Amino acid sequence: MKKSTKTTKNNLDERQEQALLKSESKGFWMTFWLLMIVIMAQMVLEPTGLLDKVPAMLPEWVVFMVMCVYMMVRCRRDNVWDRKLKPNFKTNLLLSLLAGVVVAALSFLMIYLPQREVIGSLIAASFGFVFTSGICLAALSIFAASYKKKRAQLEQEEAE
Repeated sequence: MKKSTKTTKNNLDERQEQALLKSESKGFWMTFWLLMIVIMAQMVLEPTGLLDKVPAMLPEWVVFMVMCVYMMVRCRRDNVWDRKLKPNFKTNLLLSLLAGVVVAALSFLMIYLPQREVIGSLIAASFGFVFTSGICLAALSIFAASYKKKRAQLEQEEAE
């Protein structure tokens, strides 16, 4: 039986690949321990009733946001974009639209399911789609331009 040797192009050089692997490893363990702390804190605080004052999933959301910022800072510092995706407008637009669709669907469901109001749900979904797509496209475009600038600077330094 013949094995498939399908490989996809890796956009990272060896230094970037090592930096990304290190960031991913540290990120995984930070997430693991932060979630362990959240679980233990919830177990301790549950009988006291203090968790009733905390919105549902807030601790997990905080851990998620901490990891998003951590990976963003590390990738920017190490000038790593992505293994497979290119930092161009087409990719940024597609990813922004995808994020907008996900937020629109969640917004629609969060309003429609408890209230069964179609018009209000569609309006919320529309706003969620437009704002999320716009913010994501702007952020990705800024980071892509920054990445390209630093990449060109590093390549120029290597050439000298």
